[in-house]
Amino acid sequence: MFDVLEDDQDRRGTEHIKNSSFREKVSSHCYTTNLYVLGLNVLPPISGEGLEEGELIADFLDEQILALNEIKVVEDATIDQIPSEPETANLENIEEIVFEGDNNKSTYMREDGTEFVPFNEDWLKENVDDIDEQLKNRDTTDNSPDSFTEWRKHSLSNVTKPTPADAQVDYLKYEKENLHAKILCWMFIKEIHCMAVKREHGIQYFRSLLSILSLPFYDVAALTKLELINRSNFEGATLFARQLKINRRIGLKDELYKPQFSMYQQIKYTLDPSTSTARYKLVYQSVNVMDKIPLMPMKLNFLGNMALWCYDSDTHEAVILFKDGQENFCMLDPMWIVNMFAADINKLFRHDIFYEDKDAHQALRFQRVAGFCFYQGIHAGSTWTAKH
Repeated sequence: MFDVLEDDQDRRGTEHIKNSSFREKVSSHCYTTNLYVLGLNVLPPISGEGLEEGELIADFLDEQILALNEIKVVEDATIDQIPSEPETANLENIEEIVFEGDNNKSTYMREDGTEFVPFNEDWLKENVDDIDEQLKNRDTTDNSPDSFTEWRKHSLSNVTKPTPADAQVDYLKYEKENLHAKILCWMFIKEIHCMAVKREHGIQYFRSLLSILSLPFYDVAALTKLELINRSNFEGATLFARQLKINRRIGLKDELYKPQFSMYQQIKYTLDPSTSTARYKLVYQSVNVMDKIPLMPMKLNFLGNMALWCYDSDTHEAVILFKDGQENFCMLDPMWIVNMFAADINKLFRHDIFYEDKDAHQALRFQRVAGFCFYQGIHAGSTWTAKH
């Protein structure tokens, strides 16, 4: 995807390579030949077909692609040896953190153009009591707790994954409307050509890799402590995640991959003449998330041999297991359930989702969406407006 070619007559980007912060940190990986990058118009799209939108690297500068090419030969262990700038959270005299714009009120879009309002925290607060009451009366005789115990023993990782820095949590306490909360994981999703950042209260979708840099710096710092889920092994996403990790270790100072930093704004009438101090708010521009999120295409009636489903604490997905040993099916977003066929939703509805106690809120979101879809008749091909 990011092939670099040698050419003595083209010297674009050479000075960047010589002077980059990364070269100063990892001096053992220096290029001695001049480099240039293939033009963006000849880079193959991620899906193997021409796409006018959804091309994850379409907005990259040549210098940014060169920076990714530099780290192809660098091992993760080498990155971990780069001295890390200390994390600081200077929130003295800060009253709140606010985001300009409309708070990114995204909606989901089905292939037929049907639009869905996200089943988010607000939806859950309005519907949780009714859904839970209805779920009490269903037939759950197909549940297989023994199978879940076996799966957890053999499939769940025993290694604790890195978690977001405490500094991120400190900043989140000051957000005016804490709509999304702490980051749980992030993923490249090949099927819908986008990146997803899953948080405690919802999922943010990004059309391109660089749009992730519209997140506040403390969110980007948190991403660098989490392993990118990239099951399709798209090299561009892997290198981008590695580049962010390097940038975090040098204090987010690389201008080519710099996240959003705030503006300080003094709050009116808070100036104390006796101390010449005031209260401030940190102001960020709105995050560049997708306004219309494509729903994941789902298979037709594929849960006939379903054994159970459970919540994976490592990847923060709902995982469906099958009786015949076929490959597990993973769901990052509970909203994907609305695009399933009625028979498959019926299967999910009749199975309790298994989970660790600490994951109850996230796991039960999948269970409740399945129950809501079952009772409201929402499934692939249904008319959402008639049920909304």
